[in-house]
Amino acid sequence: MAELELSIVIPALNEERAVGTCVREALAAIAAAGVAGEVLVADNGSTDRTREIAASLGARVVPVAGKGYGRALRGGFAAARGRFLVMGDADGSYDFGQSPLYLSKLRQGCDLVMGNRFRGAIAPGAMPFLNRRLGTPALTAVMNLLFRTGIGDTNCGMRGLRKEAFERLGLKADGMEFATEMVVKASLMGMKVAEVPCGLRRDLRGRPPHLRRWRDGWRHLRFMLLFSPTGTFIAPGAVLTALGAAGLLGITLRDGFLPNAAAWLGSRHILTSLLLWLTGIGALSLGATAQEADYQERFDAGNSLHAFLRRTFSLERGLGLGAALILLGLLALAYFPLSYYGDVLPRGSDSLRLDLAVLAIAAVLTGVQCAFASFALGVFTLRVK
Repeated sequence: MAELELSIVIPALNEERAVGTCVREALAAIAAAGVAGEVLVADNGSTDRTREIAASLGARVVPVAGKGYGRALRGGFAAARGRFLVMGDADGSYDFGQSPLYLSKLRQGCDLVMGNRFRGAIAPGAMPFLNRRLGTPALTAVMNLLFRTGIGDTNCGMRGLRKEAFERLGLKADGMEFATEMVVKASLMGMKVAEVPCGLRRDLRGRPPHLRRWRDGWRHLRFMLLFSPTGTFIAPGAVLTALGAAGLLGITLRDGFLPNAAAWLGSRHILTSLLLWLTGIGALSLGATAQEADYQERFDAGNSLHAFLRRTFSLERGLGLGAALILLGLLALAYFPLSYYGDVLPRGSDSLRLDLAVLAIAAVLTGVQCAFASFALGVFTLRVK
């Protein structure tokens, strides 16, 4: 089959009341733009007349097995014959007459073109208050914080992308989080992303939407957190580790050289510092493993942490560092019987002895964590089959 320039892909599940309007608008947009194109309805198992209506109006209907917004779009994109893809919901809320805006940006070299409903006209009642004022702005802010995408509407359902970009992205999500996966992976892979204004109308379906505000909002947020090791693990881990280190070393030095200074710092603070240190080290080790997992999924290869790990890490080095920390901690613990039962070493104050015990425990547990983290990273880097 000959390649077309544009495929307008419409995922649908029981949308007999609205799909006709969408198909007619999409076909009119293709005709008005004067391009070789098609309208493809990716049917997700409709039990009403969605398929029949779409086919009768000139759309190509592609049945997609299994439920889910992402599954339907993946099936539609894979079956599309166009070099450029435009997607939009089948409920009549998006105006497919705006498709040429997306096509123009794609022709200019963009890989992904996002619609921005806040820059377009949102009809009264088209977007629930919580979605408009809380959900979408919050998710957009989190995405821009974690991935620096620079977009203004992460949840807009009308988008354009190159067929080649879709194939490179390796999208896998079946549900609503597919929309987030697309933007996150495009950002991590350094694709060129642009935005265009997008209008939003009241839908025509006459029934509750498939979207579930809190469940699907969490699924979007969950995906972003899982695919941002730096924001989820490494940044908070670094902060906790730094705070723990400052407390451990500061209190120990105080008790060793200035025992009367900052009297408000007591044993509870050294133990709190130990907790912060161990929690931070655990988060950092999980972050390093998660970063490697991201790389194995064929994106985020340009991450600086990953590049550093690739240059410096080996299982043997990690095990060596872990063993050295464990040995250092055990030697520190040996101080206590040597100073208590003999006169080999000075006993020191009770506060200083507690500090040294805590530091020894921190070294041993950090060494153990380092060894286990090295084995976890080795699973990815050694690739033993």
